[in-house]
Formats: sequence, C-alpha cells, structure tokens
Amino acid sequence: LFSLIVEAYFSIADIDKMKVYGDEVLQQSTLTELEKVRIHSCNISLVGGTMNKAREALDMSIDVLRKLGCKFPKNKLLQVRLAVSSVVGAKLPTEKDIADLPIMDDPTRKACMEIMVNAATFSHHCNNIPAFIMINSLMTQWTMKYGVDVYSAPAFALFGMVKKATSYKTSALYADRGFQLLDMCKEGKRTESRVTYISWFQIYPFSKPIHSTLKHLIC
Repeated sequence: LFSLIVEAYFSIADIDKMKVYGDEVLQQSTLTELEKVRIHSCNISLVGGTMNKAREALDMSIDVLRKLGCKFPKNKLLQVRLAVSSVVGAKLPTEKDIADLPIMDDPTRKACMEIMVNAATFSHHCNNIPAFIMINSLMTQWTMKYGVDVYSAPAFALFGMVKKATSYKTSALYADRGFQLLDMCKEGKRTESRVTYISWFQIYPFSKPIHSTLKHLIC
C-alpha cells in the first residue's frame, strides 16, 4: 500500500510526501530488496526525469541492481574492460535461437531488466559509453540465458546501436532480433515505439532503404 502511495505522490510531483512514505518502506528491515524496488524505481525516476540528473540516476540504478544481486563494477576502468569484452565476445543469436527462448518468469530478474533499460537511457544521456555498452550487453545475455522479457526487444535494438561501431550489417541483425522478440512477448506493445525508433532512426538507415514508421508510432 505504501508503495502505491509513493507512486501516486510521484505522479503529482509531491516530493516531500513521496519521501516520507518511501523512507518508511526502505527502513523496514523485514522487507526484501525486491519488495522495495517500486520505491527505488520512483526515486530513480524522480532524480533522472523530474530533476534531470542522469548521472546521479545511473549511479542509483547501479546501486539498486547490485542490491538485487546483479553485479556491476563501479570502477570506471573495470567498466571499460567489461564493455570492450562484451562487444568483442558478443555472438549474434540465430532466429531459431530466439524462437526457442522461454518467457522470463523470475520476478527479481524482471525487475532488474526494467531498471537496466532505464539505466541505459541515463548512461546515454550522461555520455557514459562503457556503462551504456555494459548494461545493454547484460540485458541481451540475460535474455538468452533466462528468457524473454518485455524489455528484451529494446535491449537487442540498443545493443545494435553498440554494434554499429563495428558492422552496420550485424547492427541491423540485432535490430531484427529485437523485432522478433517484440512479436514473442504479449506485452510487446509497451516497447514497440521504442524499438521502432531505435531501429529505424538509429540503425537501419545505414544499411536499409528508408521505411515509414508511422503505423508503429500511432498504434
């Protein structure tokens, strides 16, 4: 109930009351980090969106992910090393590999996927390229290891942006896999506009003819 109240106060930008109820939840030692994640998400959105502090929101996101068991290095040098190894070692899954994936059902991993896709946006806004690569790479890896989530499709499209630096063709294939994942997820409409924008404005123009995105964006 308190999480719902915090979300309600966040929607009307009542920061003081949001903090009062949010702190009450975060201070409860009997609650798991997963049970606190809605409060964390509101706090991250407040800092990254309302306050327009992308760098701070990215740091908060990584802290929450670490609490949920998703390990990210905070050291910049380690982030760069992981980012480079992620790009070099990435293997493009086949269409059959994608088609054979189960649906992700673990609530903790699903919560992490949602935090990561927003963290990727913050890392892009504050120009933290290693974090951007690292986050999107992990989301694609989790999709292949644990199954399809509603945020798997934008993760593949975003990683396609990363691969654009090495191969336009491979970049476009990652975007293709993103659209394939979109069709596999019953909640796909939630992320269709994002996948369409990333793919047709950031990736496909380098390797495919111009395509109308109007029907995707107005559905």
